[in-house]
Amino acid sequence: MTLAVVHHHGFKCAGSSVVHVLTRNFAERVLHVEHRQPDRRIDCDQVAPLLRDGRHVAVTSHLLTMPRPGEELAPVHFALVRDPLERLRSSFEFVADRYREGGIEGFLARLEHQAANFHVRLLGVPGENRGDGWPCDPDAVPLGAPHVLIGSVERFEDTMFLLERRLAAHGVAFDAGLAQRHNVGDGQPLPLDEAAMQQLRARNAEDYALLARVDEALDRELQQVDPDGAGRREHRARCEARRGVDEPLRSQPPTDWTYLDA
Repeated sequence: MTLAVVHHHGFKCAGSSVVHVLTRNFAERVLHVEHRQPDRRIDCDQVAPLLRDGRHVAVTSHLLTMPRPGEELAPVHFALVRDPLERLRSSFEFVADRYREGGIEGFLARLEHQAANFHVRLLGVPGENRGDGWPCDPDAVPLGAPHVLIGSVERFEDTMFLLERRLAAHGVAFDAGLAQRHNVGDGQPLPLDEAAMQQLRARNAEDYALLARVDEALDRELQQVDPDGAGRREHRARCEARRGVDEPLRSQPPTDWTYLDA
């Protein structure tokens, strides 16, 4: 089996649950690749040499860019987006202590690409100048491209059902059923007043627009592949069948990840 899916792992976007499902299906054939420099973006052509031996079926990365036309690594490049303020709330809850110095204001000031239109920055296809970092270009997000599936955390079951269907179309057997997501926080609100929250919403206007476009794209694809909802009902039944079953998180520890230096 050749590479089937690339997971573009947005921080605090149900990525641990996606990695768990990938690992449950493909075990050691999941390649987790990151950069030794925090937040240094990785191009698809940097990862391609790691795939030549054919050992891997899936790739997951927090830093991998979406591919330029002709540089696709797999039939499906997959990502999840999330309500920006919910993602920031969860990020502040889980982020390392060194990023929490100065409280929420320090966190937002220190990590601009995390605080303002993160999804557009993460999922935009890079321009000609490789290594540009985290530019914010809504037109560069390849939503609707044949090899791209972008779903949402808010519609996790629908999205994972579509991932199953996309992979099945390429002859890949894949069970995305999951009773509940992993690494979910306790839901503490962001420690900001309403005026600051409104400013933060304004800083993430492009992400909110993308979230709405993703929602529309999910509706269109679901209508195409499952017009009567029978497939989704079967998927939800498999998810429910796992409820109450002990299913610890399955993923590689960071010590086993592959790190790039260049």
